[in-house]
Amino acid sequence: MKKEYDLSTLKHRRRGPVARADAKVQKTVRLDLDVLSWLMQEGKRRGIPYQTLLNSLLKEQMRKSASLDPDDFRDEIRKIVRQELKKAS
Repeated sequence: MKKEYDLSTLKHRRRGPVARADAKVQKTVRLDLDVLSWLMQEGKRRGIPYQTLLNSLLKEQMRKSASLDPDDFRDEIRKIVRQELKKAS
């Protein structure tokens, strides 16, 4: 081992941001067995991994809920409640 090193010859590479906006993150998620089974079957049917399917379904739901008007949401809930009350009576 040398007593001194010449650090002026080192190539400096600038590090990027810690996490890119499009980065994927590994996280444990607990799913019901029937949900996981459906995801796996549907993924196989579509020819994509079930994790990719789950991610695309969640993104689709995010886009839908972001575009929902609160009044539309209330109207939809009222419609569902009326349907359920009809079934129950």
